[in-house]
Amino acid sequence: MIALKVVPTLGCAVILITLAGCVGPTVSAGSERARISQSLDVQRMLVMDQPPRVAASTSDDIPVARRILGNLDPTEMQRRIDSRILSVNALPWLTSSAPGREFLTTPPQRVVVRGDPPERCPVAISRGAASSTPVPDLAADALKACLAAAGSGCGCRVVAAGSVLLVPQEDVAYATGVSARIRARSLGLDGLLVAEETEDGRTLLRDLTTVVGQLSRQPDGTVELQFTGSGDTYVGEARAVGYRRGRLAERIYLENGHGERVSLLIGFGPDEVAASAGAWLAWPPDA
Repeated sequence: MIALKVVPTLGCAVILITLAGCVGPTVSAGSERARISQSLDVQRMLVMDQPPRVAASTSDDIPVARRILGNLDPTEMQRRIDSRILSVNALPWLTSSAPGREFLTTPPQRVVVRGDPPERCPVAISRGAASSTPVPDLAADALKACLAAAGSGCGCRVVAAGSVLLVPQEDVAYATGVSARIRARSLGLDGLLVAEETEDGRTLLRDLTTVVGQLSRQPDGTVELQFTGSGDTYVGEARAVGYRRGRLAERIYLENGHGERVSLLIGFGPDEVAASAGAWLAWPPDA
């Protein structure tokens, strides 16, 4: 029964579908993560160490997942010894990723699902609707869309429904800065950088001292890269691989108008880069 419920807790009336907060913004002045608007910052989520798993490996599992979600009672879950209510600022994948932010800005009925396992299933889908639409129906629709997008070998799991987190808190971490491996031989670049997201959705590429370039994503799905001090624009595609610490790991291949190429790996761990960089940096035959 994911439904509107008011439960007293810590002196506040907590509405478990759109939780109203008792305190103000919680991002410190020195945080690298962009401050979210106060309308989001005041939201609260019910979090559990071992939440119920609502997931589907195939379309045949969706009715079962819908039934499980429909039988959940936030009031009972809040009484669990492993439960607590947290600001959404403690759940950075929700506040920082595009699907998470879409979820948080979709009142009052809402759900967000993600490919499972997320490390190799780079899909996340949010659904929201008016209060007359049951959340389990939204979840069934989102799971169906997620399975279709994720493809063979991937399932999908509900990350959050209403104002209940349905994965462990550590599963909604979000790295502000991640490693980037670049190869741009025409520019003499072949090494490691740091990739940082900006508030407007761009990705800055930094070395130890300065911004080397910036990556932007276009409405048609292409990506563009501009290097600092260069008038050239490199255009290409990003191939999503999966999530690492909440960030989407991608293989990116770009080319400028002179046919000069750039290969870029963003978001992979050091071991993955060491093991696979040679193959992944090579220009793919179908690019």
